[in-house]
Amino acid sequence: MSENERDEEQAPVRLMRWPEVEEITGLSRRTLTNLSATGRFPEPVQVSSHITAFLSTEITAWFQELKERRVHYRPVGVWGSQEGATQQSAAPA
Repeated sequence: MSENERDEEQAPVRLMRWPEVEEITGLSRRTLTNLSATGRFPEPVQVSSHITAFLSTEITAWFQELKERRVHYRPVGVWGSQEGATQQSAAPA
């Protein structure tokens, strides 16, 4: 059994409403809706006629998937390096 499967078994499933999901993801409702419509974010569930919510386990899994999509940047230069820097002489005031 993998570590992720163990975590999912231990974490209780709960419903997360829109404001909480917006808060923890840092994304707007419109962005989340667009991501959900394209299959890149979990779809909400219809709890009642006026309430939709997300399953906490699906949101947690989405965050885990993000780790696999990290962007790796290469450094452009080294801090403090004089390479490419122009030297300016300070004129007395």
